[in-house]
Amino acid sequence: MQRMIFHNGHITTLEASHPQVEAVVVENGKVMAMGSSKEMRLEYGRYDTECVDLEGGYAYPGLVDSHLHLSSLGEKLQWLDLTHCRTKKEIMSLIQARVADITPNEWVIGHGWDEHRLGGGMPTLTELDAISPHHPVFLGRICYHAYLVNSCAYKRAGVYTSIADPPNGSYGRDESGHLNGWIYDHASAPFYAVQPEPSYQTKKEALREAMQMALACGLTAVHTDDLRFVKNVPDLVRIFRELREEGLYLRTHHLLYHPYLSAYAQMKLTEDPDWFRIGAVKLFADGAIGGRTALLSQPYADDRLNYGLSIHTPQEMVAIANQANQHGLPIAVHAIGDEATARVLQVMEEVPFRHSGLRHRLIHGQFLRPDLIAKMKQLNLVVDIQPRFVVSDFPWVTERVGEARIRYAYAWKSLLEAKIPCAGGSDAPIEPLHPLWGMHAAITRRRIEERRTHPGYLPEQKLTTYEALTLFTKGSSYAEGEEMRRGSLAIGKMADMSVYDRNLLGIEVDELLCAETRFTIANGKVAYRIT
Repeated sequence: MQRMIFHNGHITTLEASHPQVEAVVVENGKVMAMGSSKEMRLEYGRYDTECVDLEGGYAYPGLVDSHLHLSSLGEKLQWLDLTHCRTKKEIMSLIQARVADITPNEWVIGHGWDEHRLGGGMPTLTELDAISPHHPVFLGRICYHAYLVNSCAYKRAGVYTSIADPPNGSYGRDESGHLNGWIYDHASAPFYAVQPEPSYQTKKEALREAMQMALACGLTAVHTDDLRFVKNVPDLVRIFRELREEGLYLRTHHLLYHPYLSAYAQMKLTEDPDWFRIGAVKLFADGAIGGRTALLSQPYADDRLNYGLSIHTPQEMVAIANQANQHGLPIAVHAIGDEATARVLQVMEEVPFRHSGLRHRLIHGQFLRPDLIAKMKQLNLVVDIQPRFVVSDFPWVTERVGEARIRYAYAWKSLLEAKIPCAGGSDAPIEPLHPLWGMHAAITRRRIEERRTHPGYLPEQKLTTYEALTLFTKGSSYAEGEEMRRGSLAIGKMADMSVYDRNLLGIEVDELLCAETRFTIANGKVAYRIT
């Protein structure tokens, strides 16, 4: 029996019967008792009980990110980071520096550009060829649904002007029909296929770094999608088992990319429910709004012949859902455009999930309609939302869809008012990992630099601070069927706590961006402590 007392804290439980306590007694990873520090230490403090002083920190039920990519977060640390570039010249300079620093013919890989924040436009194919004639260049947009490449990359991938677009992606072309350096969605597959495969150790270290970053943000658990990076289920299981054995105490809930479902089924995997679980089968219904590949029911306002891309036909999605159902798993579907969401809801209605406490998941749901919200209410699903998308996508997103359709864009308040379960995530590395940044976006719907000049984009969709906090606690736990074990602090629930240096529910909202993590506690273990 392992017993600990976490005391001298301001602990918010999110339970109405005991909303605030000073101390929590933990036994074998579960909450055993709660109350004042004096009472808990007097009743449960013995020679073999470890006492952890929370040093007056403000503790909350463990925060959980319901949608991110740990592998991409770690991998990005090895690439050119284009997130902060604000001019074409900055991107070109980074590429030139990398070319000068690597061996001949080695790939130049970068990620994070956003054409809406760049002065001087994007680098052209001719410009990329001029600064990197012998190194293939592959630069991912911040959304991972559009890319820039140079001629050397085209050659490596075996992509030439005469090639036809794949059904679930496209190659950008100039007015003469020649390739122009732009790649959309799954047309990127040939380029990924010819890039060097990272070693097992490289993959493990990328995941280690990302998990350490998550713990340092106060995250006690994450829902992640890593098989497209790790490439096989046995290695995925082995990496996360080894990292836990090495002392990384972060709960991970995994989305299983659908091509790996058969391999998973053949493994007869024994899960570790406290630390590693397979939660749903992941697939894509469409692309992203930035590259105009999100599937809309009406054409883009700034591209009247374009409705976006469909990654799977409805029949294909039904087949995947049925296959997942046979193995006791729901589906988790990326859908951003309203037409993509309509098709996904139809699939979920046709193939309901009734096995365990898990539910079907709609990932993103950025562009909705009243009829879609009404249909969601009838289904057993959870919507994974990413509040930071509001910060990144406005104001340019209005030009994409037009004023008439923007009302139900990023409509988080409407979803909650309709009693539709929502979970909060970051989609890191597409957006910043820190959950408090996501909370800030949900509450303000604007960037920090706009605090004196802007009421927030679609301010009627703002959430309260309490609602934003529950997205990352109760909401994310519900999304993985763990609401009876986690999401709040109560007797018998798992002892997960995120401890910060200030009162998240009592500070001025912009202070959320300055809060510091004091402790991250998972399963009663101190997984992170500020030094």
